[in-house]
Amino acid sequence: MYAPKDPTSTWVRWLGWVMLAWVLVCAAYVAKAQPRRNPATQASTIKWLADRGGVREATRYPGNDGLAVAAIIRAGGGNPAEHPEHCGFTQAADQRAHGLPIPAGGMQGAARAWFVDAQRRPLPRCFYYGGQRGVLDSVQAGDLLGFAYRPNPTIHHITRAAKQVPALRRGRPPRGYWSWGGNEGRWPNAGMHYTFYPGPNITAAARWDYK
Repeated sequence: MYAPKDPTSTWVRWLGWVMLAWVLVCAAYVAKAQPRRNPATQASTIKWLADRGGVREATRYPGNDGLAVAAIIRAGGGNPAEHPEHCGFTQAADQRAHGLPIPAGGMQGAARAWFVDAQRRPLPRCFYYGGQRGVLDSVQAGDLLGFAYRPNPTIHHITRAAKQVPALRRGRPPRGYWSWGGNEGRWPNAGMHYTFYPGPNITAAARWDYK
C-alpha cells in the first residue's frame, strides 16, 4: 500500500540543509576574518619591544636621533638622517624581525597606514575603529593600537598592546591597555616606553601578527 510522504518531515530536512549551509558559510567567514594566531609570535613581538625599553633619543632638537633610535628607524625601513617620528618605524622593525608584513608602498613610518587607507577607511586588518567597526575588548596582546587626538581625526601614533586593564564592572569596556611604543615621552626621557592608554583614547586597533 502506498504511503504518502509526510510534508512536515520534508520541510524539516530542507530546513536542516539550509541551516547547515549557513553554518558553513559563517565558519568560512570567521576563519577569514579571524585568522589563527600564534601565541608565541604575539609574545615575541612584545618582548622585542620590551628588550629595547631603555632606548632614548639623544638630543632635544632635532630629536628622533641617537644610535639606538637610528638603528630602529633603519631596521624599520626609514632614513635616520631625516629624523623621522619613529613610532611607525619601531613597529615595522619589530614586524620585520619576525618575518611579518608591514604597510605597502613605504608607508610604514606613517601610523595611520597600519589602520586606514588614504580615504580613512579601515583596512581589512583593522578590526576596531571607533564608532565604525568592532569593539574595544576584542584587543589582545600583540595587537597594534592607533591614536588620533581630537579634533584632528588623523591617526598619528601607534603602539603595541601588551596587557589589558579589565573593567571594574562586568559588561563595561576595558579601562585601557598597557602598550609598548617608540617616539613617546619628552626629552631627555623621549624614546621607547611602556605606557598605559585609557580605552577612550584608543582610536583603532589592527592585527598584523600573521602573514
